[in-house]
Amino acid sequence: MQKIKLYISAVLTFLTLYSFSQDNRQTIDSLFNELEKADDKDKIEILNNISKNYWDYSLDSSLYFANEALNLAHIVQDKKGISDAYNKIGNVYSFQNESELALEFFHKCLEIRLEINNSQKISDIYHDIAYEYISKNDYQQAIENFDKALEESIKRNDKKDIASYYRSIANAYSAQSQYKEAIEFYMKSVGILQQLNDEITLASIYNGLGNVYSEISSYDEALKYYFDALEIFQKTDDLDGISAMYNNLGIVYQSLKDNDQALEYYQKTLEMDIESGSKEGQAVIYNNIGTVYDDNGDKEKALEYYNKSLELNKELESKDGIAMALNNIGLIYLDLGEYDKAYTNLKKSTEIAIKINDTYSLANNYNNLAKLFLHQKQYNKSQNNLNLAIKLSKQINVKEWLVESYDLYFQLYSELNNYKKALEYYKLYSEMNDSIFTSESSNRITEMKIKYETDKLETENELLKKDNKIHLLELNRQKNIKNYSIAFSILILALAILSFSQFRLKKRTNGLLKSKNDQLRDANKKLKVSEYNLKELNVTKDKFFSIIAHDLKNPFQSLLGFSETLYNQIDELSNDEISEYSKLIYESSQNLFYLLGNLLQWSQSQLGSMKLSPKPINLYDSVDDVLSLIGISAQKKNIKVESLIAKDATVFADKHVVSTVLRNLISNAIKFTNKGGEIKISSVISNNKITVSVEDNGKGISEENIEKLFRIDQNYSTKGTENESGTGLGLILCKDLISDSNGEIIVKSTLGKGSNFQFTLPILEE
Repeated sequence: MQKIKLYISAVLTFLTLYSFSQDNRQTIDSLFNELEKADDKDKIEILNNISKNYWDYSLDSSLYFANEALNLAHIVQDKKGISDAYNKIGNVYSFQNESELALEFFHKCLEIRLEINNSQKISDIYHDIAYEYISKNDYQQAIENFDKALEESIKRNDKKDIASYYRSIANAYSAQSQYKEAIEFYMKSVGILQQLNDEITLASIYNGLGNVYSEISSYDEALKYYFDALEIFQKTDDLDGISAMYNNLGIVYQSLKDNDQALEYYQKTLEMDIESGSKEGQAVIYNNIGTVYDDNGDKEKALEYYNKSLELNKELESKDGIAMALNNIGLIYLDLGEYDKAYTNLKKSTEIAIKINDTYSLANNYNNLAKLFLHQKQYNKSQNNLNLAIKLSKQINVKEWLVESYDLYFQLYSELNNYKKALEYYKLYSEMNDSIFTSESSNRITEMKIKYETDKLETENELLKKDNKIHLLELNRQKNIKNYSIAFSILILALAILSFSQFRLKKRTNGLLKSKNDQLRDANKKLKVSEYNLKELNVTKDKFFSIIAHDLKNPFQSLLGFSETLYNQIDELSNDEISEYSKLIYESSQNLFYLLGNLLQWSQSQLGSMKLSPKPINLYDSVDDVLSLIGISAQKKNIKVESLIAKDATVFADKHVVSTVLRNLISNAIKFTNKGGEIKISSVISNNKITVSVEDNGKGISEENIEKLFRIDQNYSTKGTENESGTGLGLILCKDLISDSNGEIIVKSTLGKGSNFQFTLPILEE
């Protein structure tokens, strides 16, 4: 049976994470100051930079400023600004684990960057896309995008980037257990980094190579690269790197049955992780220390450390860490003969490994379940799990799991008295075991260990000699001034106490001042953000009231004017004139009614007082109801309105939302379609969503004006083909209602040919 031990990747974290400096807050303040005096193009870049700097503090703020940059970039047609804004938005969605949205914006960014043909920026976006696929465990797509980034780097002859992408490709291959390819690309990266004399990055590559060789049980090569990495980390005083290498060395020595040496390295790592406050590191080391006690037969101590690891992993919500701890706890109970507890923990571990697609751990889980069933004399179940373990182990080329499987098969057939089969598997076990531990490997490992320890000892001896020499000189000096030393020491001691007291007081005062300054800086930053937001909201509010004042006034003027004429001159008017005035009064009243309805709903949505009650709604009936209300307008213009909605089409949404959106979109289509035109209403179902289209062959909308349709601050409204008026508020309301209903609204239009307004809604409860 195998207990899982975890390697630490040191500086080499597989998924790219952004590192945020303590100076980010000051940077944001500085960017806001620059924003006030910048021209439009500079504002776009500054807004994008503000968005990036907010990644560490507020993803909502980051998204807000990226969208501000995007809107401004569209207005001034700054393609670079648009692409950078798409990139920032994509990163926000990536941090929120919304991979599909992240990829959508990354691909939009890529499209523009390819058009601009900025090689560095193209490499960067391929890099972002690749890591997004890694988060989805789609390593093949990740490698393809890394390859494209690499091609651009080779074009630029950017050696640093070339080495970086070789490393990223190697990481992806390693994650898929394609170790041959991983080593090949790691070595390509090593060659370039040695030319560049980049030791820090080289250390992380050595660590990656060490991890790969450990995975394939080539422990001599693993130790060589771990020691190479450790030497660099010690030279550069990289505490995280040193801690990681101590852990990884502990794993190799434990694999070589040198548990005392392994425990020594693990304890060094644990001390460093506790000091730095790294819970992730502690979770790993608690597990690994547990495996040492487990190997030594101290099951109680091992269980204690496994449970410490499990608690921390649950706190960190680390699925792979939880699976690892459950596996090891299960094995303890197996050794103790508590088979029910063993099965419960091993089964949970296996289920998590399947869920997160961890083939490496899964192969081990199947071996351990086979061991459990073998103890319970359930030979068929044991054999089934062994077959799965061998298949997966061969697939990922993990020798240590195969050794375990062959040994278990040997035991199984021995118990079944099938000695021919038992001998066959014993030979396989022996051959595989011999390939791991050759005498040559053992000699090389011992040689490297001795060399490293000797070098370290010599260094410590040199330091000790220097310390002794200084100590002897100090003793001679003290002897010469012996007669004066007592009085002088008392004076020095008094001064030292006084100085130390003043130093502590000054330090405490400085600490308080620094804390207050930090608080003031945070408050100023928040005030500036609030000021900026309030200015934007105030401008939007003024424009909104301007729209409402204008569009409420017009229908009232029509109502008052025509009703006054009708009242005062009814005896003088003909029946045709009375009919015409009545029609105009009716149309003005209808427009006013729709405007007030839209205004009320929009206001409720902005105030958050609109309560949506989503439920299954028959879309065919909803369209039919709307057409029965506003179909008369189409008939007057001789417009053919065709509903292609299936009679059983259903959406999961609020009934009033569906009717309001349909009414607005169909009314708009009628308004902007010429006499004798056509309007088609259709729907398509895909991925638990339905897309509803309202398509006309009317006036159409220019690309420039499409950008204004859903913005309250643009005051965009045009006359219909029969001079019908509107406010533009209806589309804004539609966008908000659809967004609140987990959908989106899309516009496709060609000037002079017509428009197609589409909106999506769920068809199932989410």
